[in-house]
Amino acid sequence: MWLTLGGLFLAGASIGAISLLLPHPSQFDDREIWSNIFVAGAASLACVVGSRRLPAWCGQLAAVGGTLVITRALYYSHDPSFYSFFYVWVGLFAFLFFGREWGILHMALVGISYAWVLIEVGQSAQVAHWVMTVATVAVGGIVIDVLVRRVQRGAIESESRARNLAAIGGVAHELARTTEADAARPAICEAAVEVAGASSAFLWEPEASGTAMVATASSGGGFSDAALPLVGHPSGVVRALVSAAPLFVVNAPDHPGIDQELVRRTGAASCLFQPVLRDGSPVAVLAIVWERRLDRLTDEVAQIVELLAAEAAIAIERAEFLSRLERVARTDDLTGLPNHRAWEEELPREVARAGREGNPLCVAILDLDRFKDYNDRHGHQAGDLLLKEIAASWQQSLRATDLLARYGGEEFALALPGCLAVEAENLLERMREATPHGETCSAGLAWWDGEESSQALFGRADTALYVAKARGRDRVVASAEPAPEGRAG
Repeated sequence: MWLTLGGLFLAGASIGAISLLLPHPSQFDDREIWSNIFVAGAASLACVVGSRRLPAWCGQLAAVGGTLVITRALYYSHDPSFYSFFYVWVGLFAFLFFGREWGILHMALVGISYAWVLIEVGQSAQVAHWVMTVATVAVGGIVIDVLVRRVQRGAIESESRARNLAAIGGVAHELARTTEADAARPAICEAAVEVAGASSAFLWEPEASGTAMVATASSGGGFSDAALPLVGHPSGVVRALVSAAPLFVVNAPDHPGIDQELVRRTGAASCLFQPVLRDGSPVAVLAIVWERRLDRLTDEVAQIVELLAAEAAIAIERAEFLSRLERVARTDDLTGLPNHRAWEEELPREVARAGREGNPLCVAILDLDRFKDYNDRHGHQAGDLLLKEIAASWQQSLRATDLLARYGGEEFALALPGCLAVEAENLLERMREATPHGETCSAGLAWWDGEESSQALFGRADTALYVAKARGRDRVVASAEPAPEGRAG
């Protein structure tokens, strides 16, 4: 601003000097006009030197000073039309840097100043001169104001697009770098809040039973305790899922098809339900909530939310893929039972749970007797089939809370939470008798003493198994360690 103002003062001083050096009307008061030129030159130098130190509000005073310098030049030229074009510069500068309101005030000052000059000099056709000059200033100011507002609007739109693209890029980056199944879901909700200027956002997905929708991620609020039935309950989430089309609600509190409990809990005034599509089929819904009422949804926001929904589809698919990989990594390919890795992860959890709840816990190791001989007689394919049949047979004797894992080869590990020692021994006897094709197995059993680690507990079961093998196989042997007081043994 200051450099522009300095340039205008310098240009005005230069034009004024040229006008005096060239032939000019005789009524000019050269001495006074030269003083004006020196004032304009000094003002130009001050603007340039002080451009980094002068406060912005001083620009208003400088513009007023420019109007007064122009008015003085007109007065001493005794020809109000000679220098009047300089007023246009003032109008353009004021509208460009100070905005419409201040521009109008400066234009009013120009009109008053020029009217005074016309009256003092006694120019003929005063009204016509005044109208032409002020109208020129006004038209120039209006043009500058329109251009400035257009540029500002374009800058705001560009900034908004850049912010929205950055938010989308952040979600894509989160998807690319994360190895956790659920990490990208919250990022999508956070991006939705940012790009839409919303108060909260939620990602709703069908629960495993397929009877309700649950919020798997949120930003600005949570619904971990809420579920939306898919049938028989008004819900914008369900409507968007079923129709596979976005639903924008201007007035959420009065809308009969919106869950009013969720409206109350989120403070929703307006909301958008955007279906998340995979191969054209809805798999989830991205719900966005505004606490202020929106009369309409802009095309830009609608497009960005649609992009976020596409990212959500990728995130959900990726989460499912990672979950499948995790299940595969923890599952034995042959028997479908948890594998050695899964057992090593779950046993410490069972011990910790038993400690918190004060419940008994028994652990056993089962090993097929002479399995190598079976493979030699029938072949490895038959041996694999035997292991699969054994796993299926033994699982029929277990509760849903029991954990049977293939520990390795022909060895199986078993955790029995909430099971007393006597009950565990009876169960192992039934499992031993259920071993198919006349084969036998040996088992070692240990019960948790309430203090030992999971490794120590498993080690005692392993020792008991060796004892069973040493005693002739085809039997269950309990650990020699006595049960702690208060627990069955």
